[in-house]
Parts: sequence; C-alpha cells; structure tokens
Amino acid sequence: MKKNRQVISQIAIILIFMVGILTMLYPFYVDALNNVIDQVRVDRYLKESQKEFEAERKRLAEENNKLSDSGLAPGADPFANTNGGTVSSAYYKKHLIGTINLPDLAIELPLFDTTNDDLLEQGATVLDGTSFPVGGASTHAVISAHRGLPERELFTNLPEIKNGDIFLLNVLGETLAYEVFDSQVVTPDQTSVLKIEPGQDLVTLMTCTPYMINSHRLLVTGKRVPYTPAAEKKQVKGDRFRKLKQIAILGGTALLILAAIYQLYHVIARYRLRKVRFDFTVCLEGVAEHTPIALYDKKGKKALRRNGKAYQELTDQTGQVTFTDLPGDCYRLKLGKSWLVQFGLKKKKRPSKIWKINKKKVMLKEERMLEVK
Repeated sequence: MKKNRQVISQIAIILIFMVGILTMLYPFYVDALNNVIDQVRVDRYLKESQKEFEAERKRLAEENNKLSDSGLAPGADPFANTNGGTVSSAYYKKHLIGTINLPDLAIELPLFDTTNDDLLEQGATVLDGTSFPVGGASTHAVISAHRGLPERELFTNLPEIKNGDIFLLNVLGETLAYEVFDSQVVTPDQTSVLKIEPGQDLVTLMTCTPYMINSHRLLVTGKRVPYTPAAEKKQVKGDRFRKLKQIAILGGTALLILAAIYQLYHVIARYRLRKVRFDFTVCLEGVAEHTPIALYDKKGKKALRRNGKAYQELTDQTGQVTFTDLPGDCYRLKLGKSWLVQFGLKKKKRPSKIWKINKKKVMLKEERMLEVK
C-alpha cells in the first residue's frame, strides 16, 4: 500500500508540473503556433488569388479616389466589442489582402480589408471608412489590431515603435514601406486626427491603450518612403528572428511535454517492474566462506532491508552468494567497504544488465548468475 501511494504521489506531481508549465507558457506557444498557421494560410490564399491582384488593386484605388474627394468617415470604434470568434476559410480568403510586417518588433500579421470582431481575432484590419492601403497621393489608411489577446501577440508591443522605424505592407502582391513620424494617444471619439492630408500617402496603426485597460487609442502614423534594399534587409532580419523564436518556443514546449511523458512512463514502468521478483547469484573468487555481502540501491546510498534488518547474504565455500525474491530494479553489492558490481533487472523477460566496478573482471556465466574475479 505504501508503494502504491508513492507511485500515485509521483504521478500526481508530474501531472501537476506539466499542467502548470503548459498553463504558464500558453500565451507563448499558442501565439507561435498561430503565427505558423497564419503564415501557411496567408501564403496559400495569396498564391491562389494572385491572378486577381491587378483588378483588385485598381478597384481599391478607385475607392480611395472617392474617399479623397469626400473625406474619411471612420466607422465605429473597432475595439468597442470583444466578442470575436473563428471565421470560415472562405470568409478569411475573401477579406485577406496581404500582410503587415513590423521588422523592429519581428512580427507579421494577416491584413484584412474590413474591420469586425471576428477578423480582429485573426490579425490586423483596415478600419472601415478609411483609405485602403494600396498607396497613392491623398490617402490615409488606418490599420487596427488588438493588444493583450492570450493566444496572439498582434499589436501588443506597438508602443515600442519609435519615430524613424519602418513598417511594411505587402498588399495584393506589392510591398509598400512607411516610416513612422508621429505617435499619439487619443480617446476613441477623436477621429479628426485621422484625416487625409492632401498629397500625402499615410498609414496609421491603431490599438488600445493602456494595456488591459483600453480606455484610449494609440495611433502610430507613418509616411510612404521608398522600399529600399536596406528596408528589405531589415525585413529579412526580423523574419529570421521571428522564425527562430517560433522554433525555440514550439521546440522547447514539445521537449517539456516529452520529458514529462517520459517521466510518467518511467514511474509506471518501474512500478510494474518491481512487481516482478527474481533471484540473483554472484560467484566471488578468492572470498572466504561466510563472508557477508550487502545489498544496496542503485546509487549505493541506501542499504536494502528485509524483515527490519539490513539485507545481507553469506558466501558459501565456493564463494557463491544468492539474493532471493528481489523486486525488479537495479542494485549494488558491497563487500566490506568495497563496491563489487551493479546489476539489476531493467525490463521484464530480459537478462540482467551488468556494470564493471573497481576494475574487477566481471563475467555473466548465465542469465542472472555473475562471476567476479
């Protein structure tokens, strides 16, 4: 009963440890997994829609011309509700127009052409009533994304962006670069700051602030700049760092899970093995009759006891000693102050494994019989 309680206790400790680690690391490995899935989905959907890019760019540019004449009319605050859910693959593909990449934060998000609760759970969205992010004079696109979602990073670290940083929009097959020149915090109803500047090509990134309070809106605005080799190099560097981080997080999490599973297997296997009983005989050359040989655990720290006493057996006139009814496990033999050998039954229905100790010659004469010279 005592052994059973020990095994149950060990299993409970391992399970509690595993659940605790997975709970603590949840935001990191789920975000990394979502990023990998997003990358695969975005690449596939954009490749499938490549033939339609030119016509779609032309349509969005015409919509921008209308907004330039009539002025922006930003829709409802995108963060007023937080009841988003999953979306179908068809809906995802219909509204996906590209990605937004922030090299300094090492993030890349799917970019959608409209804003609603469902799409805000998936990535960044173009705020309704503002310009579409296809470039051009007298345009001002506003791109919104959440902060603080447990399963996605999104714009969580947007406050770290500073003036002079570059962000990139890959929209309908074309890459546009923008340089940050202004950051400000406003209330949700201050939409006048999102106006079109004549002749300017602007994009504003918008998210909630302060973190987890969300009473205000952080606006980070960039102006169009050439997409130079330096900007491309910065993007490649950010992408490389992001992918390495994803590999490290997912790989580390997988290793922790495998380690916990291995420990569970080890505890259960050892418990089952100890139910197997075996005898083991050792032949000692040059040892006098009636010499006590003591039995210890695998590490040699604890003497095994039987009937309340240290378990020892005496050699016979041939130097042979037999230990009987041993639970399946690994053991060490001790003669006086000297260690002889380490032996044990590690798996059911398999011969014992023998280790040489103190440079003595050790020979397995037959299964579970050992000769030491």
